[in-house]
Amino acid sequence: MVPLRQRQASKHFVLPVPSVDGDQIAIIADADLSIRSSANGHIIQSYILPPGFSHSCRFIRWYPATRAKGSTTGSDGHVTGHAAGGLSRLLLADDARIMIYDVTKTQVYAEITGATTLTKLAGIEFGYTLDEVMVFSDFGWKLQIWSLMTKRAIEIKDPKSVTSSYSYRPGTGHLALLTRPAAHDMLLIMAPGCYEVLATWELATVDARGVRYSPDGNWLVVWDAASAGCRVLFLTADGHHFKTYSMPQHELNLGVSCVQWSPLGDCLAIGDYGGDVTVLPKNTVRIDTLLDGFTTAKALQFVPRFRFSHAPTIDIPDGTVWQEEIGPSLGRAYAETGQAAVPPSQDSFAASKEKMMGLGPMKFNIDGTLLASRSSATPSTLWIHSLKTGRALTALIHHSPITSVRWHHTIHDLLLVQCTTPEPRVYLWRASWSTPRVHNLPLKAPVGHMRACWLSSDERSIQFVLSNTNETAIERLTLDGEEVGRQENGEDLGPEAMFDEGNSLDLSPVKIPGDGTQTNGTPGQGLATQLGHSLDVDDTFHFRR
Repeated sequence: MVPLRQRQASKHFVLPVPSVDGDQIAIIADADLSIRSSANGHIIQSYILPPGFSHSCRFIRWYPATRAKGSTTGSDGHVTGHAAGGLSRLLLADDARIMIYDVTKTQVYAEITGATTLTKLAGIEFGYTLDEVMVFSDFGWKLQIWSLMTKRAIEIKDPKSVTSSYSYRPGTGHLALLTRPAAHDMLLIMAPGCYEVLATWELATVDARGVRYSPDGNWLVVWDAASAGCRVLFLTADGHHFKTYSMPQHELNLGVSCVQWSPLGDCLAIGDYGGDVTVLPKNTVRIDTLLDGFTTAKALQFVPRFRFSHAPTIDIPDGTVWQEEIGPSLGRAYAETGQAAVPPSQDSFAASKEKMMGLGPMKFNIDGTLLASRSSATPSTLWIHSLKTGRALTALIHHSPITSVRWHHTIHDLLLVQCTTPEPRVYLWRASWSTPRVHNLPLKAPVGHMRACWLSSDERSIQFVLSNTNETAIERLTLDGEEVGRQENGEDLGPEAMFDEGNSLDLSPVKIPGDGTQTNGTPGQGLATQLGHSLDVDDTFHFRR
């Protein structure tokens, strides 16, 4: 276990955010922004933020460098071609200004001021390229798309929402945007770069909730509000209506809760407020037998193939059910439980002030063969379904509601689960492991929200990071899920064997010399060497006493 601890008091006003590929971590501490390597903790770049900006900053966004890149999965479960490489840019924003940083530059790359004057900033994201910034105003007033090349912005009135009202077409960069200027939902198809409106479509929806391009860029889906029932519109890439999927009349129809494309775009998963997941493959062949004994084959598109339910009683004939248990020493571990298990319902948790319905989170793994989902009716239970067999593979029952689910970005069957526990704890599952794992990280008393994310991995180990508003810790594990520095039988090899020089990270802000120049970390140098004097260093392994 390799902790990244602060040696001096320092507060994160925004939780640290790893880059998309997990190679770098952006950390705001006091008045500084530092970009650190997740491999060795070295400072790659550091910047002095404007006065007060660290307190008011609300958004940190990395450029999604994998947006237009493909990936392939090898026989060992690792994915290649995932990272775009060399495209490390991030933006920070509060309600007054937007700061764009290029990790290869020592100064701020660009700054946007006055993007929102009458309303607050509701959301901000990179556009299709790293030279475009999307700025959403509050109350759905307008969307601005800023070009860092021309220093000009395009304004679009009445976007529907921040998170799900737009989608870029992979490979070409065409923008599909939902708007509602009057009493009807409109879909705009816009050209890449110049954002000229190529097509405008009036949708047959009551209140469209979101739009998504398929990963191959050939299809668009628009899902309607729950009040319209379970309705999903399938459109061609240019916006023409292809078909509308709706549930049969005899089934309970409570509307669409969430929609997720598989990473390869070969199927669509629809989660409804009734707690079920329906999987619609892009292509299906139906064989019909005629009266004269001949058979006919008919190609069908987007018809239901699998239906995964989240029953209040778990019975997986060909799978396993794992339940979190507390040991004699108050340690946590998974234990296999019998079938017909009854997980805790929503009423079992005191924090549940109002009834929640629907599904969420619902995530495909990197190759689209596994689907993890959680029903609000049983918020502490995670189901993992196999798209190869069309059946549930396993279920994980926890003591606290699940807040996030993250599949590893290169290992296709590795899953990280985070729950609403006050302790710094994460849960890991992998299909090849004999049992799932529970890992506690050496953070001090947690303060506020915690976030767990995957970091980049090598061929021999995996890494993830857990952060709160005071500290950040990284844990490095073997591919078998064992802590680095421990034998398979659990015998402790001692602190010397666990310590990997260069990974114990000081997250306190970089000090500024008296002449006002910025001091950046360099590989092989500690903070004391940079400042020219010694520092009192905390015991890295204090948590093991």
